Amino acid sequence: MDTRIIEHLASTLTRAARTASVWIASLSTALLLAACGGGSGVAASDVAGGNVNNNGAVAPAAASSASDASATTPDQPASGATPASDPGGQPTPGFQVGTTTFDAALPPEPTLPTSTQICQSLDAALTAQPNGLLPDSADAANTAPDTARIQAALTACTNAASTGLSTNKVVRLRSGANGANAFLSGPLNLPSGVTLWIDERVTLFASRDPRQFDKTPGTASCGLITASDNGCNALMTAAKTSNSAVVGDGTIDGRGGSQLVSSVRDDPNLLKRADGSAMSWWDIGYEANVVQNKSQNNPRLIQINNGSNFTLYRVTLQNAPKFHVVPSGVQGFTAWGVKIYTPTAAYEAMNNYKGVPYSTVNAKNTDGIDPASSGQITSNPGNPGKLTGDASNMLIAYTSIRTGDDNMAIKGGTAAVNGRTYNITVAHSHFYEGHGMSIGSESAGSDNGVANADVTPVGGVYPSVSNVNVYDLTIDGADNGLRIKSDWSRGGLVSNIRYSNVCIRTGNQTSDPEALIFSPYYSPTKSLGLYPNLQSIVLDGIRIVNASKYTFQGFNSASPVLLGSGWSAGTIGFPTPPVVNPLLISLNNVVADVAPLNMTVADAQFSIGEGGTTLPLQPGSGVTLMRAAGSQVSPVDCSKAFVPFPAKS
Repeated sequence: MDTRIIEHLASTLTRAARTASVWIASLSTALLLAACGGGSGVAASDVAGGNVNNNGAVAPAAASSASDASATTPDQPASGATPASDPGGQPTPGFQVGTTTFDAALPPEPTLPTSTQICQSLDAALTAQPNGLLPDSADAANTAPDTARIQAALTACTNAASTGLSTNKVVRLRSGANGANAFLSGPLNLPSGVTLWIDERVTLFASRDPRQFDKTPGTASCGLITASDNGCNALMTAAKTSNSAVVGDGTIDGRGGSQLVSSVRDDPNLLKRADGSAMSWWDIGYEANVVQNKSQNNPRLIQINNGSNFTLYRVTLQNAPKFHVVPSGVQGFTAWGVKIYTPTAAYEAMNNYKGVPYSTVNAKNTDGIDPASSGQITSNPGNPGKLTGDASNMLIAYTSIRTGDDNMAIKGGTAAVNGRTYNITVAHSHFYEGHGMSIGSESAGSDNGVANADVTPVGGVYPSVSNVNVYDLTIDGADNGLRIKSDWSRGGLVSNIRYSNVCIRTGNQTSDPEALIFSPYYSPTKSLGLYPNLQSIVLDGIRIVNASKYTFQGFNSASPVLLGSGWSAGTIGFPTPPVVNPLLISLNNVVADVAPLNMTVADAQFSIGEGGTTLPLQPGSGVTLMRAAGSQVSPVDCSKAFVPFPAKS
């Protein structure tokens, strides 16, 4: 991503923020404030309502005009948003999800480097097996044999003066003699102005030695189960860099299901299975999260910290020990044409330490892409990005993700001192098994209330997460579809979020698939007085094709949910009077082809657009609805949305 992409995203999404503030003010005036009392499931019934147009703004009831072909701002219908019916009374066919190959509203697609940009080329010396895994012999003598030469090349090619991908210097990983196609490495640092180019059919494998990833050499911290999870360096880190990139039709493989080894003889910190063999990264993750209720110290695949303009293009990421990609406090990030797939078939044919085959169910915390704000950082000559910890101006396009956790989770910080997250676009992508398209659970960052031209305050409060636009998305096989999650230990204001032209088919990995879930009660925990507040949430052109559950909840400190097991008001106590932050949400052309398995609705204010919804909502205690005059609008077309995960090049 270069400067023009940042400017493009910032300008279009900032316009949306201004519109959102008007939307919120109008809706708050038009609707009754939600009553106190929490509430629970709501019985099925048709809704009545009021007067809201297709863009989520209060207006006289009238048929809206057809949308632009591909707008990208949350205040406008996104690419191909469902148009109104034609004058003859026949509804225009719905937008066909999953078929758009070009979107003029997006910045130009990145390109692979030219040969003149190549600074150094490295030849593979190892060979992967036909199933895609490395043989045990690859690290019998050295658990990370390629670290030094790859890092030396990256460092030698540093190009801080680069202004974008086209001026970067390139380190190319390519095939070697006699069919060699693999590299094996420990942690790497990617400098400014450097593109790591991985050739087709070439794989960069992560070491399976926890000692390679310890934060302090000689002090074991990685591969352990503890109260916190910050004991490992990532396989690849870009810290305070500008214009760094990883591109190519090759693969980065984290080896999450391989049994661990250690470069320390008789390493007492190497966790073991019951039979005495070593655990894998995913074994550690499952034991930590499910059995011990603690944290796994596993390395992330790619970590980008507090820089600007990072690009992932066409590369395949798989089998991460933990998160695949985390751009934290980064200004400018692009993932275009990326494939994330975990676990791969070779690992699904193997059993974990419990004797159960590896799957997306037990490869814990292997999130796909998690944009996140960070804490503030101090000024220094090596930092080209913002110092506030803001995460901003990010684009995820034409990307396919299958993981053991959130396919994508947009996070806004665990505390008010963190920065904000804003101007995020997710377009023309496919999500498969995983936990769906999420925002949260961290949504507390407020950057100490400092004014920001890109972020519109709501009632004088600057949102933690805002200006998010998700469109032309297929969710196929995930146990959650569209989700915003938080709780009173990490909550804050989330606003100006738009989802449009989305097809959802939930998976069967769980008995509780939930297509739409907007809840401030994510995880039983102690109150820190950080109350979630979800406003200006717009769903326009959403179709769910199978049976699922649905949750629409605003925050209410008097909710009976907070009296359940695991919840505690702590030293903060329950506020008097109760804090009620109703969910403000707009639904237009939201269609469930199958009756809901269950609906939970509480402390919510709905505006139903002229395209309506088939969800059986009804007003009640703490729940209000208003509806625009109806018109014939076709549901989005999901006939070509659900396709197999694309094959690797």
